Amino acid sequence: MSQKSRNTYEFDSLPLEPVDAGTNLLVTGPSLGGTRKLVMRLLACHSEEGLLLLTTDLSGDDAIANYEDSGCPYVTSRMAVIDCTQESHEDERRNIHAVSTPSDLTGMGIAFSSLYEKLYGAGVERVRTGLYTLSPLIMFAEEIQPLYRFLHTLTGRIRTAGGLGISALDPGTQDETTFRTLSQPFDGRIEFRERDGTSELRCRGLADQPDGWQPVDL
Repeated sequence: MSQKSRNTYEFDSLPLEPVDAGTNLLVTGPSLGGTRKLVMRLLACHSEEGLLLLTTDLSGDDAIANYEDSGCPYVTSRMAVIDCTQESHEDERRNIHAVSTPSDLTGMGIAFSSLYEKLYGAGVERVRTGLYTLSPLIMFAEEIQPLYRFLHTLTGRIRTAGGLGISALDPGTQDETTFRTLSQPFDGRIEFRERDGTSELRCRGLADQPDGWQPVDL
């Protein structure tokens, strides 16, 4: 493996350049479109990488199915799912861990830290973390500041560990102040849209990325 690939995360078959280890990206786009597919593609792990997927709107089993539908095998020895839905369940065989409700930010943080440490202890030093999606967390939050602090802590841990963080939010469902506040902990943003049957993405806030809207095949 080259020095470059050890210090960066690459995105196979996407019109994006590699990003530095420790980068956190916010993917924005309509929740009913191809945004989920794009997130799963961004989380596609190389053989030496691990995955932590926090799912708030799909069961752990359905989240794994979505990940595998994007062409990525789910390997339990280096991957885990944290089911944060209201109907969350544990499945040790599939490495699915439950958090009781999307409002339990403390439980999510504890589960994330514990699983990250387990992966690191097992020799998986490069981990892609996905949070899909922020919308239920916003819906269950009584105030926005605790959610901001959670995201600030989560992205900080990913940054310190040299991981990659991918979170998603539909800006059309939030007011401008909430969207702007929750965007702050991230290093950059990937915007997604579908126009006339064509999927496109655009990267904001990161250097050395293609300019403007780029077609993407999902």
